[in-house]
Amino acid sequence: MTVPEIVPKDNSMAVEIKILTLNIWGIPGVSKDRKARVEAIANQLIAGPEEYDFVFLQEVWSKEDYKFIVSKVNKKLPFSEYFVSGGYGSGLCTFSKTQITDVRYRRFSLNGYPHKVLHGDWWGGKGVALCRTVRHGIPFSLANTHLHACYDAEKDEYVHHRAVQAFETPQLIRSNRKDEDVLIFAGDFNVTSTDFAYGLIKCYGNLVDTYTESAVKPHGSNGETCETPSNSYTDVKVLIENPSGNRIDYIFYQTAPGHKVKTKLCDQPWPQRVPSQEFSFSDHEAVRAVLTITPVKDGETDETPLDAKYETESLLNSSAAFEEGLKKVTSNRKFYLTLCILVALMLIINIVVQASCELAIGVPFFLDLMLVLLSFLLMYVIYMGFTFYHLEFNEVLRAKQGIECDLERLRIRNAQIFEEERKRGLTGIK
Repeated sequence: MTVPEIVPKDNSMAVEIKILTLNIWGIPGVSKDRKARVEAIANQLIAGPEEYDFVFLQEVWSKEDYKFIVSKVNKKLPFSEYFVSGGYGSGLCTFSKTQITDVRYRRFSLNGYPHKVLHGDWWGGKGVALCRTVRHGIPFSLANTHLHACYDAEKDEYVHHRAVQAFETPQLIRSNRKDEDVLIFAGDFNVTSTDFAYGLIKCYGNLVDTYTESAVKPHGSNGETCETPSNSYTDVKVLIENPSGNRIDYIFYQTAPGHKVKTKLCDQPWPQRVPSQEFSFSDHEAVRAVLTITPVKDGETDETPLDAKYETESLLNSSAAFEEGLKKVTSNRKFYLTLCILVALMLIINIVVQASCELAIGVPFFLDLMLVLLSFLLMYVIYMGFTFYHLEFNEVLRAKQGIECDLERLRIRNAQIFEEERKRGLTGIK
């Protein structure tokens, strides 16, 4: 079905674009009240007081849940895309009032560890979901993402993975975006606004955070979207350490040469509980942004210059995280290489015992079973020690080298600015 694009008669008029993003927490067999919540989310999208131009969802891990939402919202959001990746999909889907084109999915080079099955990030194949559309005659690039989760704030073993993902994200977006496109970038970033990875994405992407720009913000909070005290799924123990929750879900934008973009509001429009129920829509809060887009004359630009100090601090912190990441990867690789030797010795002992000793009934079966298990274990530790951690080291090193090049660029630029200011100061001395 094709919906005719409605273009304003006066192309100098401003238009409003309404966006929603939500991590729906849709893990089959794990997420509580999943089916009821998915139905409630679909109903809220079609029956709620607000109609959206674009909707970004994360953690839609069931294709059936996606199909159900599509069947419910197709009259208001007739176009959608589900982005497959990894072992069971990326969990990302994007909905639009207008036709979606140029669909791409760019997977992150680092996504956690395959043996961390309960964490699942590696198996999901996380990355950036990209597509394009035209709304009100304005070309848009739409980007949706879900960065690696933090499972232990005190001992976060995935810091360098998220740092690499943050480093790669703007590059992945640029691979699908055209110069004339207004970029809308939303999702669950799993980092707070004080995290260096947030600064890395914001600086490299030259992005505007709609929450910080908005004059209208959620009442009674600082925009926290996860583990909030009002959410029915928030663990009380978590609130002891962090009573307010965290803001980790964002809607960013980047302007284009022909348009001026401003945030009219950024808030959390959905009720705290599903109507007539005792549970929330998700363990995250839905975030809404309303953007006002106005055409500008050729040659005009509305880009906000980067804060050099903020950019430098973000890059320095990122470089330090990469350095720590390289040490961790080196340590892990040594561990697995040592494990390779130990498992190989156990295999040799097993074979020697079976070949040279007289064994009681039942013992050969046990040793054969151990032989099979040790053989599989040896193959796995060889893969981890010689391949996986080698690739992980190279990806972290690649990102670190990129950061260092940009730090050198900033150093030269800052030195030039300092020298120009020094010369102006000297000319002012009589």
